[in-house]
Amino acid sequence: MVEKEEKRSTKEVFLTEALKLFARGGYEAVTVSQIAEAVNVSAPALYKHYKNKKELFEAVLELGEKGFAHQMTKIGVDFDKHPEKIQEYIDMTPDQQIERMQQLFSATLHDEYPALMRKLMTVEQFHMADMARTYNERYVEIQYNAHASLFKNLMQAGKMKEADPYTLAVAYCSPVIVLIGLCDREPDREPWALEVIKNHIEEFNKNYRL
Repeated sequence: MVEKEEKRSTKEVFLTEALKLFARGGYEAVTVSQIAEAVNVSAPALYKHYKNKKELFEAVLELGEKGFAHQMTKIGVDFDKHPEKIQEYIDMTPDQQIERMQQLFSATLHDEYPALMRKLMTVEQFHMADMARTYNERYVEIQYNAHASLFKNLMQAGKMKEADPYTLAVAYCSPVIVLIGLCDREPDREPWALEVIKNHIEEFNKNYRL
């Protein structure tokens, strides 16, 4: 049992270090030797776990899927699966709404594996069609659809002015999506981005919330 746990832990180290390299230079630019060097083992030792770079890359993506699913659960915007979350948002004060968005923003930036996966997809979306689709689905479409569902419920609860929910979702989410990309490139701008988010939500609520 201990041996299996050690192997699992070793593989996780391989995957994390491989992801760091892939996110920095792209899949094609990274060699197995570089990955082995990053984890301080020989290339043959790496091949004991993965037969080639492609298999290692697929394992990175598989772990990334699990990480994203965990992150979505933590964020709590999958309202179709968890309709009880809608009431939490309906009951939020404006200050609580701002605080929650700021917390989610920072968590998104600092949750290491999902953050590295996001950077990898940013690099590879122009080289791999699957990456482009996954990037759009995760970081654009899921957010728009979830918030459109939320705003529709807020309207029905008399908490928001009547308007097209999807259009409002685009207006609400797009600045945050842009700021995540900006802070991925320039991490030191996070405090400024948090202030922008605060001002954005206050202005949005002034225009649309009742």
